[in-house]
Amino acid sequence: MSYSKIALITGATRGIGRAIAHKYADEGCRLVVVYRSNQQTADETKAELEAKGAEVLMLQADLSDAEACARVVAAAKDRFGGIDTLINNAGGAYDGAFAAMNPEEYAGLIQCNLVAPMLLTIAAKDELIASAKAGRGGEVVMMASMAGVTGKEGQVPYSTTKGGLMGATRLLARELGPEGVRVNALAPGFIRTEMVEILEPKMYEHVLSASASPRMGEPYEVADAAWFLGSSNSSYLNGVIQRIDGGFLR
Repeated sequence: MSYSKIALITGATRGIGRAIAHKYADEGCRLVVVYRSNQQTADETKAELEAKGAEVLMLQADLSDAEACARVVAAAKDRFGGIDTLINNAGGAYDGAFAAMNPEEYAGLIQCNLVAPMLLTIAAKDELIASAKAGRGGEVVMMASMAGVTGKEGQVPYSTTKGGLMGATRLLARELGPEGVRVNALAPGFIRTEMVEILEPKMYEHVLSASASPRMGEPYEVADAAWFLGSSNSSYLNGVIQRIDGGFLR
């Protein structure tokens, strides 16, 4: 009987995260899906994944709290026996001019986009190391952004948190690599999600004009890359920031 990987995916009840959960379900994985607050979308996502035959553990948690992260990992271990792959997808956005930044909202975004994935990775570290040593997995995939690669006017708070996450990815790869754990990140560009579809037409045209591929990316394209980095297909990649941007030129 073949082994089914155990993947812990955060922010997986909408957009890119939901597409990633579906991809991992299609690949036969057992899933631990973490959401923050929307019970309805959590129930809908769970039903969709189970309809594909996936075993799903759905958990509600505020991952900016270290104790909550520890509880998530303990629940995953209790249900499935461990964690093979961690997808730190959950995050938030806060746009605005630098001079008008709200300090409290900025601090909250740092907690959500940078501190939370670090806390969950710390909590899952021992399970990931055990998985790597057993030859089952040991992959971490961070969800960065092209905003963190190039910077984006009007998005200083968001861009800095994603830039920080990319730095953390490289350093964690160095620290955990000797234990067999690989840490990589995805940096999506203009992807067709709920947040992007409400952009003003002028902003939409501006972003497309800056790309060598004059279209938006699709969530499934990011999900395919998340599977690549979270599987043995990428076994010699570590500390990589993989751009998924259609050839963003500026």
